[in-house]
Amino acid sequence: MFRGVILLLLLSLAAGKVCAQEKEHGQPMGSFRLTYYWIVFEADFSGRPEVPLYDMKGRALAVVTTEFARRVSMEGTGVLRDGRVLNLHQECRIAKFGWCFMEVDRKKAPFGYGSTSPLHPFRTVAAPDEVIPRGTVVYIPEYDGMPLPGSEGGFSFHGDGCFVVEDTGWSLQGKHLDIFALSEEYYRTLHKRVGEQEKVHIYRDSELCPASAVALYDPSNWARELLGQ
Repeated sequence: MFRGVILLLLLSLAAGKVCAQEKEHGQPMGSFRLTYYWIVFEADFSGRPEVPLYDMKGRALAVVTTEFARRVSMEGTGVLRDGRVLNLHQECRIAKFGWCFMEVDRKKAPFGYGSTSPLHPFRTVAAPDEVIPRGTVVYIPEYDGMPLPGSEGGFSFHGDGCFVVEDTGWSLQGKHLDIFALSEEYYRTLHKRVGEQEKVHIYRDSELCPASAVALYDPSNWARELLGQ
């Protein structure tokens, strides 16, 4: 009898802890497929430059290799050999891979733009608009406390599992999140720790995250070193 009472008490305490944790996590949105995207560098691609990257006025911003043109059209942001940063702008018919570009002001958006605002490494995520509206702060418990690439360079503000939806993508459908991982090297490190295609749990209105996306952004300049700034 006494053992039964103790067991019921322990089960009650455990259930209460789970309920409190769920409340702290916020409103559950279900499990999402997880992938990553990053900046690509022209210097990483060999071959003959033969594909023009156009702006919306039909002017060639640069002539690059076919593979770099394909990859930057997929990832969204690229750094040219001369240091300029190009970003997807709009779909256009004249481009080989269907996208025209714009040159980015590196002081305003050193890592390029998402759909409407500058990208922020390990904070920006892309999601389908019909699933999570842009501007939404989300909590991913699988990332809470995770060591991230670049921490040895001063990137220390993460570890809370909080992200903001600032981007979308033509390839994103349903419950699918794409994390901006800054570089392919960082992506590979994260891939080893979490795994691409894995499921993560998403919450909104979490008590663990600030309501304002601005509070998530890192004021340091550690990541700019990757772009030679």
